[in-house]
Amino acid sequence: MEYNLMEQYWLWLSAVPGMSPRRFYALLNASGDARALWDDPSCARDVVDEKFCASLQAARSERFFYDVFARLEKAGIAALPMISDRYPARLRSIVDAPPTLYVRGNPDLNDERMFAIVGTRAPSYDGKKAAKEFAQVLAQNGVTIVSGLARGVDTCAHTGCLEGGGRTVAVLGSGVNQLYPPENEPLARRIIEEGGSIVSEMQPDDGPQRWSFPARNRIISGLTPGVLVVEGRKTSGALITAEDALDQSRDVFAIPGSIYSPLAEGPNRLIQSGAYPALSPWDILESQRWGARPAANGRRKAEPEMSDDEKRIYKCIQNEPLSFEEIANLTKFSTPELNSHLTMLILRGIIVKMSGNCYRVS
Repeated sequence: MEYNLMEQYWLWLSAVPGMSPRRFYALLNASGDARALWDDPSCARDVVDEKFCASLQAARSERFFYDVFARLEKAGIAALPMISDRYPARLRSIVDAPPTLYVRGNPDLNDERMFAIVGTRAPSYDGKKAAKEFAQVLAQNGVTIVSGLARGVDTCAHTGCLEGGGRTVAVLGSGVNQLYPPENEPLARRIIEEGGSIVSEMQPDDGPQRWSFPARNRIISGLTPGVLVVEGRKTSGALITAEDALDQSRDVFAIPGSIYSPLAEGPNRLIQSGAYPALSPWDILESQRWGARPAANGRRKAEPEMSDDEKRIYKCIQNEPLSFEEIANLTKFSTPELNSHLTMLILRGIIVKMSGNCYRVS
């Protein structure tokens, strides 16, 4: 992959030993850009400690600079600096977006349809089944599945997506050359071979750290418009991803479970706090307006008894969910009229109100 001059200096700065996103942005704010830091690192003293200043000074050598790109090329890794058009647009919009992403496999992370699936590393039989089935159906409907390559739910989500013929993205808590856990190396190879991506903000040869797994969760949610939590205790790392998603104004779905199951504590609490219950993959597909669930036995249900005005609304949303504003534009009803008709249709079980003030046929 080729990089322009500003991208090269950005990637050089990202590779300085001891660099973190907070330090990176503090240095950029102090200097203006990475090229200015290369030319004159003295401003770094105002924002970082002496130890890191020494690390920055040591990295200001042509050998270090060109080794950054030689290592990337040798390993077949694509680097996506935030200033590049190749950087994922959704992720760029979050407050603490990583300065640089490193990718093995397909470097395009701007798929229109992407959704995250996360959960416990020790799921029940039902949890494994749900993670695979949700991922498989979403993949069959053109959705790229994002998860963390961890044991348990993550592994099931990646596998289900591949079995559905889809593309999946694994976001690591280690560098892309240090796959973790080791037993998922075959799965990682399959993800790459089938058009997917292995992604990390860490330097490619960095090993996993305790802090890096919670940190990567913001990337999992940041790449997507929404997150599904399958199973997890109330202290599960999956709930960190859900919290990140809420902070990023993403949709959060959770699969409800028994009140007596510890693995259902996390999802049930999320639903209690306002997350959308996911009883079927179609709940997600319809909420994102990526498709409408098929009718039972493949046949469209008989149209219920309705007034002419109600039929106008029904026909608008018969094939796909629409927002209140879209229905109003199509039917030309006033806001009070439309509210009245929608309320009656909901009460009679003919239509359902969804997230985002959208409506669909029940």
